[in-house]
Amino acid sequence: MATHHKLEWISQDEAIQASLAKWQRVVDVMTRLLGATSGYVVEYNKDQGYRAAVTSQNAENPHRDISGKAEPLDSNIYCRRVIQEKAPFYEPDARGKSEWADNPELTDDGYVSYFGTPLLWPNGEVFGTLCVFDRQPTSYEDSLQTLLDVFRDLIEADLRLYEQFEVMREMSMTDPLTGLNNRAGFEMLAHQKIRIAKRYHHHIGVIFFDLDNMKRWNDDYGHAAGDAALRAVGKAITDSIREVDICGRVGGDEFAVLGYVRNRGDLTTIITRVRNALANIKLNIPNAKAPIRETPEISSGASVFFEPINQNFEEMMAVADLEMYRDKKNRQK
Repeated sequence: MATHHKLEWISQDEAIQASLAKWQRVVDVMTRLLGATSGYVVEYNKDQGYRAAVTSQNAENPHRDISGKAEPLDSNIYCRRVIQEKAPFYEPDARGKSEWADNPELTDDGYVSYFGTPLLWPNGEVFGTLCVFDRQPTSYEDSLQTLLDVFRDLIEADLRLYEQFEVMREMSMTDPLTGLNNRAGFEMLAHQKIRIAKRYHHHIGVIFFDLDNMKRWNDDYGHAAGDAALRAVGKAITDSIREVDICGRVGGDEFAVLGYVRNRGDLTTIITRVRNALANIKLNIPNAKAPIRETPEISSGASVFFEPINQNFEEMMAVADLEMYRDKKNRQK
């Protein structure tokens, strides 16, 4: 499950906070009924590792606060087996077993018993685990293990609703012509990037692109050719930016990129890549009004905002937009 706004952890998304409150009640009840030391919903990220999304609030639980720290992917924790095998796993007593000798949950926290079940997205991918830990050996009856399956079903029902919401959000924030973020989607992602930049003292870079002579493309070759030129610019930008950058079509013939940078050179590199990509594009439009013997050309404007950042999103866009119009005027001379 990949979200439109690319949050590392789904549990950080405001859209799922109401579900987290329900999961909290589920985890607390599950932990109490099983008489466990602690209970969790653990979220899995294939790049980051494992992170607690919800933890039981019973007095016996030594980790009632969510630290936000992720357990590395290669850490030999109990949940790792559940996720690798995509199947429930029960360890009644891990003491003296060599397979858990380097498990920090056993060696550091003293959890000798574990029972967990995978939480799956509707497509079968793993979201994480629902699990309980105990500092004493356990012997759960089958009926208690079945109860955990019921709790799992409640959480997976919420994951189905969240995925449906994500599809609708994706549709509302995606430009149907280019597949890029539309202005609303770009703005939402940009505000997130700027907040993070201010918190961690990153520099922000913004690029504004404009497809030159859009009206002439439509008039000389037809609207299908104009659309193809816009798609070509969108693809060139997508192929040229870094993984940490965001981009979007923010107007009829206007595109924007925002990301963390070291200096203006990072932005110049992206602009050069986009122009080189467009220079090698050949547009073949079967029903064009005339043969197309040119490639789409762009004007661009770029600006870097060094930390501490005082400008807001609108001010950043205005500066880059002004730079783009200066470039356009220079190119028309």
